[in-house]
Formats: sequence, C-alpha cells, structure tokens
Amino acid sequence: MAGSGKKWLIGCGVGCAAVVLLSILGVVGSVLVLTRPFDRAVSVQRELTDNYGTREDFVPAAEGISPQRVKVFIAVRKSLLGHCEGFEEVKDAFAELEELDEGDGASSTPKALKGVGRMMSVVLGLPGKIGGFIQDRNEALLEYEMGLGEYTWIYILAYNSYLGKTPNTGFEDDEGSCYAGSEWRTLQHLIDNHINALEEAGRTGMARQWQEELERLERSDETVPFPEGELPPYLADSFRQYHKKLEFTYCSAMADLDLNTIKKKGLGYRSD
Repeated sequence: MAGSGKKWLIGCGVGCAAVVLLSILGVVGSVLVLTRPFDRAVSVQRELTDNYGTREDFVPAAEGISPQRVKVFIAVRKSLLGHCEGFEEVKDAFAELEELDEGDGASSTPKALKGVGRMMSVVLGLPGKIGGFIQDRNEALLEYEMGLGEYTWIYILAYNSYLGKTPNTGFEDDEGSCYAGSEWRTLQHLIDNHINALEEAGRTGMARQWQEELERLERSDETVPFPEGELPPYLADSFRQYHKKLEFTYCSAMADLDLNTIKKKGLGYRSD
C-alpha cells in the first residue's frame, strides 16, 4: 500500500510490531469470519474473469467511453461509499500516531499509549475491512456487468487523468504515489489495446498520440496518462457532464485498494 506509515512503530517498539504482525497473520489465516470476505472476493473475481476476461484483456473502444458506461461506473462507485468512513478512521489513526511521534518523543505517556492501543485495534481490524471492501467491489461489478479491466480503465482516466487525483493516496500517506507492479502493467496493456483499436479504426493520429504518451510514461516516474487536464477531447467529453458525480464518488482513503485484486496463497491472501 502507498506510503510508509511506520513512525508509529517507534513508540510501540519492535516487539510490539512483531506481535501486531503475527496477530494479523493469525487473524487472516485462521478466523473464519474474517476470511469469508476474502473467499467471496476471490470467488466473485473468478466469475468476473470468466465473464469478461482478465484486466489486461479489456480493449478500450476507439470512439471513447459511452455515457452509459460512465453511469455504470458511477453506480459501482456509489455502492462502495459506505466503506469510505471506515478507511478514513484508519487514516486518522495513522495520522494521530505520527503526530505523537513528531511531538516531544514521550512514547510512554498515557496519551501515547492510548494512541498505540487505538492503532493496534485499527490494524487488527484491517483484514476484515480490506476483504469486505474488495468483496463488495467485485460483487458490484458483477451486478452492474462491468469487468475489472473496464473498471480500471475508466477509474484511471476519470479520477487520475480528468479530475487530477493522485494515485494510491490510501490511508497511510496522503501524498500518494504512482501506479506500480500489476496495476502499472495492467495500464500498459490497456493503453496498448486502445492503440490497436484506434489503428484498426483508422484513427492513426490519435493512436500515435497515445503511443507517444505511453513512451513518455515509460521514460518518467509518472504513470497517469494525459495528466492535468490534457486528456484528449473524445475522452474528456465522456466525463464532463458527470464531473460532480465523479468527485462525489471518489474517496482518497480507499485509493490504494480501489484497483486491487485478491489471490489466495496458502492459508492467506495476496493483494495485487
């Protein structure tokens, strides 16, 4: 997840940190009530893949994004807003511990100990929050008939390119970061697919513009295509009439989970 968010461990101590980590692993691996959302998320994700292919299989249409597909995306996002408050609480807990650490350094004061206790409670509740969020997102996509690839494409272009939101802000670090790992690889595939669709449609000029943008991204530290209002009109126009609704459905505290997929690995789960 984005950000370091580790200063709180100074007041807690290495031993405490190890106990927290082991507790999380134990909870995720052995408690049925917390693994159930992950199980369901993986199961629904499999259905999404069967119905719509992998994220990388999606081919963004040469003509852009239709109003109907933007409406479907907004409906999916609205269904997830109930999770925002929970992740904002996590973000606030991290911020509180960082403020204490940057203060007078009195890590054993009642205030500091209370903050550490709250942090441990929040961290131990994270697996359930994450599993529940990804389960609900996958079920919403299945209900509204949208694959993970199309969701990822619209998400990045609408929130990051059009609205200018920083990727992966999350609940640990509000400065955010670029896309990396599987998310960046997925974006590269989607751009390549769109370039091919544009070429097949005879829109060679736009295909060349996207190719140049992809090459720019690969040379730089940026991973948001056409940032700061530079999105081509045929795509920007798709979002313009939904500007307020897109702003309403964005939650910075969930941003580094929004595009994640879940894979079962042994007794636990891995987020990509």
